[in-house]
Amino acid sequence: MTLADISQETKKRVHLALPFVMFGDYLAEALAAGLSLEVGLDHQAMDLFTMADFKAVAAKLKKAGVNLTVHAPFCDLSLGAFDGLVQKASVTRLKQALEVACFFEPQVVVIHSGYHPGYHRERQAKWLELAQSGLEEVVRLAEERGLRLALENVFEPEPALLTAIVEYFASPALGYCFDAGHAYAFARSSWQPWLKAFQGRLFEIHVHDNDGRWDDHLPPGQGKIPFREIFTFLAKEKLNPVITFEAHRAEDVWPGLAYLQEIFEAISW
Repeated sequence: MTLADISQETKKRVHLALPFVMFGDYLAEALAAGLSLEVGLDHQAMDLFTMADFKAVAAKLKKAGVNLTVHAPFCDLSLGAFDGLVQKASVTRLKQALEVACFFEPQVVVIHSGYHPGYHRERQAKWLELAQSGLEEVVRLAEERGLRLALENVFEPEPALLTAIVEYFASPALGYCFDAGHAYAFARSSWQPWLKAFQGRLFEIHVHDNDGRWDDHLPPGQGKIPFREIFTFLAKEKLNPVITFEAHRAEDVWPGLAYLQEIFEAISW
């Protein structure tokens, strides 16, 4: 499978996750291929690059007409941290990332809650209270900057932990990002309860596959996640979230896009 086999519609519809720190290696190829992108603003990018750097690259992408989303930093961050200093640092980092995201004029900015079962499982009510308070400044800034935030499931065992946050704010700036790979590997759950809970404010979906043992980030179709069922549900419910393919190897990009294209064509979505 090569680039020539991927339609322009698929390349516009599916965003390829690409960390900003890897732009030097892959951005030229991605632009030549006409791909849509999810810009990964991880901790390394936020430390290594200046606002001028981000602004210059964003202008280049805008000139090229690239469809964009942004993934905010998440490593070590915890909006509901029991340690107040950790929570404050998490909020500060996310606010910094939102200011950078503004340069890219993204359709969506993906964020994580920072929930971890090893720390928070036995005190979920307190964690939820803290996560709601921790997100207040972030949601307010998103509203002021005209950004849409999508809260992504990672280690949360069920949708209720995230729906309680989104419903608490009831803000047009806050919705969901459903990650089927995380639900399958970490929550040991099928996609149904998550999409049914998220469908009212589903901003984005992350696509990558695994066999249920770990978050392997295989191309779709190479694990056990029933993506055809997922997209059939979206089509039936007339949902059209942003789709981001999180490939972890360059050689997985074209097979993953081709698999998604086959599904879209088969279900006429």
